[in-house]
Amino acid sequence: MFENLLHQENITSRLRHDVAEKSVPPAILFSGPAMSGKLTAALELARSLSCEKEAAWNCSCGHCRSHRSLAHPRTILAGSRDMTPEIAASAEVLRRDKSDAPRFLLVRSARKLLRRFDPVLWEGDEKKLVKTRPIMERLAESIDKLLPGNPLPSEKKLEKLLDSLVDDCAFIQKSLPAVLPVSQVRHITGWAVHSSAGDHKTVIIDAAERMPVASRNALLKFLEEPPPDTTAILITDRKSMLLPTVISRLRDYSFRKRSSSEEAEVLRRVFREDDKRWGGLVAYFRAWRNGPSEIMQGTASLFIDNASSGNPIFPKEVSDIRDQLDLVIFLEALSCELQKRWRDSEVPDHKRAAMEIEWLREARIRTESLNMPVSLILRGLYSAMGTF
Repeated sequence: MFENLLHQENITSRLRHDVAEKSVPPAILFSGPAMSGKLTAALELARSLSCEKEAAWNCSCGHCRSHRSLAHPRTILAGSRDMTPEIAASAEVLRRDKSDAPRFLLVRSARKLLRRFDPVLWEGDEKKLVKTRPIMERLAESIDKLLPGNPLPSEKKLEKLLDSLVDDCAFIQKSLPAVLPVSQVRHITGWAVHSSAGDHKTVIIDAAERMPVASRNALLKFLEEPPPDTTAILITDRKSMLLPTVISRLRDYSFRKRSSSEEAEVLRRVFREDDKRWGGLVAYFRAWRNGPSEIMQGTASLFIDNASSGNPIFPKEVSDIRDQLDLVIFLEALSCELQKRWRDSEVPDHKRAAMEIEWLREARIRTESLNMPVSLILRGLYSAMGTF
């Protein structure tokens, strides 16, 4: 139980105790730094709560078999997360190693994305997925071919299959809402309340801090009294952005940041990587991020230069950023570029640096929580940098 959650001993000890004592609360918060294993823990807890035996990782019960491949029908996974770097990295692991562990790694990575398009969540909004639906069906077929126990295609066909899978995931990622819509919160509540009793149900809401106000208010009612045999798990990298009224209804399991040596072991054991090549998990996954990162970094540099010089002309390259996923990537590029300039400056302007941090923080809040138009956020940030 929780063998796949590395270097979070305090969390695994608490969760094992709570599962064994049947004292897992109905509403839980997994908080802590990005890439500290929170989603892994949530999925493993869902499996443990459904298991008919002792919840060992290799348990043969039907619930565990279904959970290991993230296909269990009594688990709902919702919320925004860019899964494309993990999927691309997992595909590369399978190219090098055809054993069962890399196959599970890629299947689970792809389904972490695909499960966010469960029909339960999109009831009434099916028209929004008209173009995406055929791609999702093809992706589901590709995933099934990679499940352990099924014969793998020939080397040439496997390479083509993996390329197609990575591309299909990148395509459907664009259809995932940047914030959790209130309609999906209501569908989750309805599913939990009205689905048949019996097997344990788990609701996992990723990036809980990104919920708009309407979604938070709708979720409060669900968290006050979850239905019987139901566990709600909220995941956040930024607990401070959650409403106190939400936090008060949850038992918090606080994850710590792994040390450099611990992250290196994760890279070795899970992704079969030479840890000396990377500075940590963040650097590793940034390298797998879909899209022209060097171009985005150049756009960030141009944005800063034009804004700081008072140039009233908004850079055309920035105008091409139209969706919230690209905006989040752009804000990360801006942060990296500003940090580089602070380090390289002979006489750092600490007051301006503090203001720049605040501007980026406000832009991220507007992006992830307030669901403001992308163009409006960029214009506001450009104006702030030009008027300081």
